[in-house]
Amino acid sequence: MPFLIAAPGAIHSQIRVRKVVSLVDTAPTVLDLAGLTIQDPYQGRSMLDGGLAPEPRMALFFTDYSLPLLGLRDGPWKFIYRLDTRRPKLFNLDRDPGEQTDLAREYAERVAWYEQVVRNWSASQRDYAAVNRGP
Repeated sequence: MPFLIAAPGAIHSQIRVRKVVSLVDTAPTVLDLAGLTIQDPYQGRSMLDGGLAPEPRMALFFTDYSLPLLGLRDGPWKFIYRLDTRRPKLFNLDRDPGEQTDLAREYAERVAWYEQVVRNWSASQRDYAAVNRGP
């Protein structure tokens, strides 16, 4: 999904970031643009980090407003896990941007690993929210 930041005085020419990022990276990016140090409690990283050879990153997500889903983006891969049915789906967005062909059966090992990643992340978010809950 396109994400634009206009920062007159901080950005003098267009910067196009072609890596997977997440909304949790927004605040660290704004702080980076302002020249401020990125400190805890931010979970994300600046979208501008890494220079020309950035470290690979995953973007994890969940929904609870329609279908209970956990998921992630990892390079060309998009993994979706329905919590109510425990059904995984896997897509290669480079080859299938319309998400028409579920590759979960063909890549069972990748699916198992991604499922563990999203479940661990979901549990860590519950723990993080409990610890960082305001007064």
